[in-house]
Amino acid sequence: MPSHDQTGPSGPPIDFKALFDSSPNPYVLLLPDFTIVGMNEAYLRVTMRTREDITGRNMFEAFPGEGASVEQLRASLERALRSGTPDHLALIHYDIPRSDGNGFEERFWSATHTPLLNAAGEVAYILQHTVDVTELHRLRMAARATYAPSGLEAQVEGDVFRRAQAVQEANRSLDAERRHLRRLFEQAPGFMAVLGGPEHRFELANATYSQLIGNRDVLGKPVREALPDVAGQGFFELLDNVYASGQPFVGRALRVSLRQGPDAAPEEHYVDLVYQPIIGADGSVTGIFVQGHDITERILAEQALQESERKFRILADAMPQMVWAARPDGYHDYYNARWYEFTGMRAGSTDGAEWNGMFHPDDQERAWKLWRHCLATGEPYQIEYRLRHRSGQYRWTLGRALPIRNEAGEIERWFGTCTDISEIKEVEADLQAANDEIQRFAYIVSHDLRAPLVNIMGFTSELEATRATIERYHKAIVERVPELATPEARVAVEEDLPEALSFIRTSTAKMDRLIGAILKLSREGRRVLTPEPVDMADLLAGCHRSLSQQLDGTGTEFIVEEAPDVVSDRVALEQIFGNLIDNAAKYLDPARPGRIVVRGQDAGVYVRYEIEDNGRGIDPKDYDRIFDLFRRAGAQDRPGEGIGLAHVRSLVRRLGGAISVSSRPGVGSTFTVLLPRTLHTASEAA
Repeated sequence: MPSHDQTGPSGPPIDFKALFDSSPNPYVLLLPDFTIVGMNEAYLRVTMRTREDITGRNMFEAFPGEGASVEQLRASLERALRSGTPDHLALIHYDIPRSDGNGFEERFWSATHTPLLNAAGEVAYILQHTVDVTELHRLRMAARATYAPSGLEAQVEGDVFRRAQAVQEANRSLDAERRHLRRLFEQAPGFMAVLGGPEHRFELANATYSQLIGNRDVLGKPVREALPDVAGQGFFELLDNVYASGQPFVGRALRVSLRQGPDAAPEEHYVDLVYQPIIGADGSVTGIFVQGHDITERILAEQALQESERKFRILADAMPQMVWAARPDGYHDYYNARWYEFTGMRAGSTDGAEWNGMFHPDDQERAWKLWRHCLATGEPYQIEYRLRHRSGQYRWTLGRALPIRNEAGEIERWFGTCTDISEIKEVEADLQAANDEIQRFAYIVSHDLRAPLVNIMGFTSELEATRATIERYHKAIVERVPELATPEARVAVEEDLPEALSFIRTSTAKMDRLIGAILKLSREGRRVLTPEPVDMADLLAGCHRSLSQQLDGTGTEFIVEEAPDVVSDRVALEQIFGNLIDNAAKYLDPARPGRIVVRGQDAGVYVRYEIEDNGRGIDPKDYDRIFDLFRRAGAQDRPGEGIGLAHVRSLVRRLGGAISVSSRPGVGSTFTVLLPRTLHTASEAA
């Protein structure tokens, strides 16, 4: 039992012994954490415990229990502590340990929990007044088993217990609801707090609020004392205004500086919050409910994005190209300064789908159709069209765009460029005109060369016939008039004349092949390219079939690995890959089994193909030479005119691609062909 001079947390001395020992009713005095600090003799008698045994111990440690009884008792104590008003338990089943230590003795109690307040209005103690109603409860149960109470006695008893039970059930229901609301309060994703009185004293604060303020102990403290680092930021004044006016305050993205510890540096947070006045029964404001969300990460991110976009705009505006961006649905929402300078349009006037109106009427439908296709498939966008310049003229422009995807593979943005290629188009037109002229010249020259060549070949045939006559005549002279057959005449007839005729025949045959090749190149240069979907595996299988006899005869292994399909000119592709595979087969090293491998892989809007062999290889100094017309490299021990690779390079360039070679003499060569995935020809107004 506490001495007579013990005091409460902030109250006057309390003489517990004088207060309790004279009472026949059991009393026990608890601190707010339910620690037992005093009891009278009546309490010790009914609980069969000693003062030394239970003083200083928690109520639930001194009288352990389980199940609903413990929850019922704890709920009543918490209600009294929380509300500051008495709470009653009409009947509670709570067994107590036997004095001999052998198990528990069944007991039924009626209890009242009365909070004792100090001068500051805080709960200093809880006084528990308990009545042991075990015998009464047992007698009533036994009486009910033998006879039914009647008359006034039964009515009174029934009314009393019904009222007591009704109160207890109401308390139990309210307590369950209160616990449920408290759990919701604690588990809410946003921060919450309840502030009471004009000082805004913390009555409740959930875990999220506690985390926001660095897990400080703020309950029971005025907000200015609990959060001194918030001073000067306007929040205290907002609370004062809400309390005085009764009008709520709603703030968005408010910046607040908070310390996470006494010695920690201030940290900036951004919050959305509501100060909602709590109205009492008399209509006056009794407190403020605080609710909100810490949106710091989001703000630092809606800021990082803005900074990134600012840098992007600076970079985009500094570029010589026109730059634009679109949403995943294709809505154009950004153009850089170059676009507006080129078009002369005012800012924002070409947003959405208005950009298409800037194109030449003949190009609009084609451009719009391709853009819709790219939006639906996610394929890169590439097109050439005529764009209206601020001067009113239409200039050829290359448009390109790529989709930007997130981690899930979903398109988040499209970024594109527009490049003025009018000058390039003019050069291309000039080059095309020059090429056409060269083609015509080549055709004329080859045609004019063929006419005298035919005459030479004809005269050569006549000389062949005359040679036979001369040989017969010389033979007759040798037989009949040997003295007339001089050595010079014999050499001329038997050696010089046949050698000269053979040289003429070989030279005219070679010239005939060259003229044929020139005519073929001329015809190919004039042929219109026709894009179509090409199954590359099927095309390469055809190339293999055409060389199968040659490859099989040498035991050469031919392998086609991954070969992506393209939309291009099939005839040109057959000639390109047919020539390269034929060259690989022609220049294999007879000292080892031949191996030719063809493979391909995606390279953005292009496809890269490789034709690899283990042949005799090419000296690096000849890498450029082998693509020149009529030029060959290495040992000239294979038939050819030096036209094949020149023809291949010409075709690859016509398809909008490029070709290169890497090789090691004695090891092998790899020819790399880079082709557009989709061929856009000039006939399509590319």
